[in-house]
Amino acid sequence: MDLEEALERFDKLGKEETVNLCEETYEVFQKEPPILRLKFEKILVIGDLHGDLESCVNAITHLERLDEAGIVFLGDYIDRGPYQSGVINLLLNEKKNNPDRIFLLRGNHETPLMNFSYGFIDILIKRFKKEYEEVYNAYLKIFSEMPFVALFKDKVILVHGGLARNVRRVKELEEAGKGGVEPQDTRIFETIWNDPSEEVEEFAPNPRGPRVYFFGKNALRRFLKENGLKMMVRSHEPMFRGYRVLFEGDLINVFSCRFYGIEPAALELEDEKYSFISLD
Repeated sequence: MDLEEALERFDKLGKEETVNLCEETYEVFQKEPPILRLKFEKILVIGDLHGDLESCVNAITHLERLDEAGIVFLGDYIDRGPYQSGVINLLLNEKKNNPDRIFLLRGNHETPLMNFSYGFIDILIKRFKKEYEEVYNAYLKIFSEMPFVALFKDKVILVHGGLARNVRRVKELEEAGKGGVEPQDTRIFETIWNDPSEEVEEFAPNPRGPRVYFFGKNALRRFLKENGLKMMVRSHEPMFRGYRVLFEGDLINVFSCRFYGIEPAALELEDEKYSFISLD
């Protein structure tokens, strides 16, 4: 599939088609636990997309070249970019057709708090007029059932944001559930919102807003050691080359949206070995 085909098929779906797609995919997400445990030999990891349909199509095309690999998207499919509907609809369709190979984690933009301020609601109103609420509620059902953590071979933890305060064990994240429409549990909220900082050892307030924190190298290393993990992979922040390695290799940031003036990137992960690819 190329960009033109994806635009035609997924960026202009009608109301009934969109609602039906959401309802069909909802059943798939409902069966998934809050924490995915992935055993593939290799996975492809995609960061924030924010309506970047070209990166989305390129990622799926690249996956087709990888035998028996899985793909994990780290959230933030919508808001900000020009093809938000195209991205989320394409990914839901791929998930419906390949539920055991394609995995979508929840980001902080899979919430009403963000959607009313950063563009997704505006797009739905423009397209569906008074019927937008029915369509948006169908998407919200999906968002509320998305997992928010993945473990790769029980060695690498993948999240959208980062490490939450007061979480020592992975089990505590699993016990938090999926969070509903607007996650209030601090374990979920901070996992999809928090950022790393090399200026911080433990935790510190974050200018993103109340309830959001920076986490430092010591805090992450303690969590990784406690859970027998080697690395955290996350997204949530644009990087010039689309990726950055922090905390002496304990954390990788990958970002896949070209609309921030960066080169969109993806991460290929095999055991603890990794490489970066361009999604341009």
